[in-house]
This record gives sequence, C-alpha cells and structure tokens, in this order.
Amino acid sequence: MTSFVIASTKKEQRQTYIQNYCQELAINSFDITIVEKETSVKQNTQSIGIEDIKQMQKKLFLKPIKSKTKAVILEDSHFLTTEAQNALLKVLEEPPEHTIIILSTNSKEVLLPTILSRCKIIVLEEKSASLSQEETAEYLSFITSLPQLTIGEKLKKAELLAKDKEKAIEWIGKLILALREELLQKEAFESIKSVRSFQSLHTLLKTTNVNPRFAIEKTLLSLE
Repeated sequence: MTSFVIASTKKEQRQTYIQNYCQELAINSFDITIVEKETSVKQNTQSIGIEDIKQMQKKLFLKPIKSKTKAVILEDSHFLTTEAQNALLKVLEEPPEHTIIILSTNSKEVLLPTILSRCKIIVLEEKSASLSQEETAEYLSFITSLPQLTIGEKLKKAELLAKDKEKAIEWIGKLILALREELLQKEAFESIKSVRSFQSLHTLLKTTNVNPRFAIEKTLLSLE
C-alpha cells in the first residue's frame, strides 16, 4: 500500500488530518500503531533511532485485527536519525499490502530525499499567524528585557523552552512576528539583529535535529 509524509509545523493539525484519514478508511484504533520519539533527559536529546524502527518493522507484516487495513504512524518523524531513515527505505518502497505507513513531520526538508521519493507527500496548509495586542506586548517586553537578563536567567529560559521543541518553535515564530510588527510600525532598526537571530534559530529547529537547548542558549546569549 501507499506510504505518506504528512507535513505541518502544527502537530495538532497533523494529528487531526491523520485521525480523519484513518476514520475514512475505517481503520479501528486496535489497528493503529504510533511510534514516538524517545527523550533522554540527561542529554536533552530527542530521537527516533534504528532500534525503534526495527521494533516497528516486526509489527508491519502482522495482519489487521479489526479492520481490512492497519496504519503505522511515525509521530514527529523529523526526529528520525539518519540511520533510522535508511532502515525505513525498503519497507517504504514496498509496504505490506494491508498496511499504510505515515510519517508525520513538522518539515519534509528534514527527511532524506530517498525517503521522500518513496512516499506520497501532503503538506497541510496553515493559516497565517496573528498576534493580539497583549501577545505582541508580551513578546516585545521579553526582547526589551533580554539585555538585562543574567546569563543564568537566559540559560533558564532556554531550558524551559527546550522541554518541548514544538512549543519552542511556535513561541519563537510568534516572537518573530512581534519583532517584524515593531519594525514596520516604528522603524525600530535596532530590532533587525534580533529578527535575524531568531529567524535563524527558528529555521534551525524546524529543519534539523539540533539539540534545542544548546541552540536556544546560543541565540539568547548572543543577543545583548
């Protein structure tokens, strides 16, 4: 059967799309397997490794229990290591007749071209983000206070943000929106450096498996 890549920066949007798709195919919840990332608290890393893929592959060829088709969903597949992606290639090219494989990711760019060539790619449209006046004031207040924060306070902020990469990406995206709005309204050219720094960070977190905490720390510490 077909393998899919479902891409959107919003995890809930991906989950809703996949859930609706499974319902359309009348796939019972007993026949849906979700493979998720493992988190190492000590090293602050998140990944789906080759061992996870090996365990998943053992289930791929089992017949569905209550449906004609079963689904195997790799949630947050942007956390797949290169080795894990390579281990997926053969099964993506020739998935079992009764199994649909779905790779859910915040960006298709983080997946190997050989992965993408074997899947049907669906990029979900996202509504343009907008901020309320209160949200804009909150983010600008953070930027204004950033030079006064101690190194310890910046490291603590980075630690809090890095606990959830998806939420960190969303937070940084909103921060960029607030900074751009300030640039347009007030010609606050001193904010240009901040915009560029956070835009680079946003892209880095979305398109690579960089350690979120280290990347955020580096950005916050570079801004004075």
